[in-house]
Amino acid sequence: MSLNKFLFKNYFVCASTFCLLLCLSACSNERHGPQVSGDTMGTSYSMQWHGEAKSVKIKSIRLAAEQRLLEINQLMSTYIPDSQLSLFNAQNHSGWFAADAELIHVLDQAYSISKASKGAFDITVGPLVNLWGFGAQLEGFVFPSAAEVRIAKLTLDWERIKTQQQPLSIFKPAENVYVDLSAIAKGYAVDQLAMLLDGFEIENYMVEIGGEIKAKGVAEHGAAWRIGVETPMHAGRSVEAVIALNNLAVATSGDYRNYFEHEGQSYSHTIDPRSGYPVQHNLASVTVLHESTTLADAWATALLVLGPQDAYNYAEENDLAVLLITREAQGYVKTYSSRMRAFILN
Repeated sequence: MSLNKFLFKNYFVCASTFCLLLCLSACSNERHGPQVSGDTMGTSYSMQWHGEAKSVKIKSIRLAAEQRLLEINQLMSTYIPDSQLSLFNAQNHSGWFAADAELIHVLDQAYSISKASKGAFDITVGPLVNLWGFGAQLEGFVFPSAAEVRIAKLTLDWERIKTQQQPLSIFKPAENVYVDLSAIAKGYAVDQLAMLLDGFEIENYMVEIGGEIKAKGVAEHGAAWRIGVETPMHAGRSVEAVIALNNLAVATSGDYRNYFEHEGQSYSHTIDPRSGYPVQHNLASVTVLHESTTLADAWATALLVLGPQDAYNYAEENDLAVLLITREAQGYVKTYSSRMRAFILN
């Protein structure tokens, strides 16, 4: 078996889509205002702003951002043994689990995407992700049998995970149900860092975590922030499309950074929870614009699972701004939903 893997072992990156967006506004040698950056969730984060906010102390923003990211990790990471989500997963019986309102909010957001996508988005897909060698249990990977896939599928149960406000708690439907927020937590963290900058009364900024981006106002040159969407190539990097981003978020999911090859066939890290197998269609990447980075992040994954036709149909029926890139015999083909066309610059 030939394995060509890009495996990322920290925090949320293992089961999630890898970053596929390039911040074009930050690619030149020109400095675009104060910037804070660092590591988080197995990837990196950055915050940049300009204008009246130059008087704001960068150190204060850095400390506030680092604290906020630590709080989110402590709630939602599956790699921190005593995080709230890890403790929920470790609960060895069905029943209610006392939880923070913030974790419950993200679970509720995930549930809404799962329901709308009819299970294409599933936060309980972790056992299948591990089985296919893309999760935390990376050692000793062996290509799974059909029987092993069927057994792992039996643990998926997003529909029966419930939340309640009084008292704040989450219902675990079975001992072996395992929740992984990889495909939504980075987007949520971006939204929280954006709110932090709002609290500092910063009006023009861009926040990014692992390629999930939220922008407000304009870039330093006075026009909308420009975001490049990568061509979904297995090797090399180039820009396939450029998007104007103003008071919106953008997230991309793709199949080409985290995959392996087995007997001449490529297997993506994006698992279809409905079949139990990595997606096999020709949809290579999905980019979603939304007011919420949380929802853009989740929808990018859900639409990638759905495949090119179903993803396009859903975007049109629900007025989502979506860019689909498929692999065709003639090369890469871009398809824009009606709402996305207004944001494309090239």
